[in-house]
Amino acid sequence: MPLITRLFIKTGLVYFVISLLIGISSQIPSLHFPAITPLFWHMLMLGWITQIIIGVSLWMFPGRKKEESFQNQRLGWIAYAGLNSGLFLRVISEPLIYAYPNTIWGELLVVSAVLHFVGIGSYVLEIWPRVMSRKQRLNRRKKRK
Repeated sequence: MPLITRLFIKTGLVYFVISLLIGISSQIPSLHFPAITPLFWHMLMLGWITQIIIGVSLWMFPGRKKEESFQNQRLGWIAYAGLNSGLFLRVISEPLIYAYPNTIWGELLVVSAVLHFVGIGSYVLEIWPRVMSRKQRLNRRKKRK
């Protein structure tokens, strides 16, 4: 299993535990605050489910080259960095935008969304050539020879 796959899956599991703890704490009235619900859903959907899906799909769909190297998985690493840095910014800025509206935290949420978009876009560019029919793969091999 490639390193990028292991990192996506392990990071996804960490986000699952954290989102579970946030979900449990949101049920305690004294700990509930307005930003906890969107924070819970972002950590659950982007942090856990999306990263598990990406990790498994990068593992299950054959790569373009057999050897595992950083160069061959560059877009996968960009996806990992984009999703996790965007989610980290969101975790920090989302609670603070409720406490301090009209401050820099709103701009950080925008940066967070852009990083998520870059991460998902990189993943799509990485996985797209891997999702081909058998006929397409055979035609590609014939053209290379």
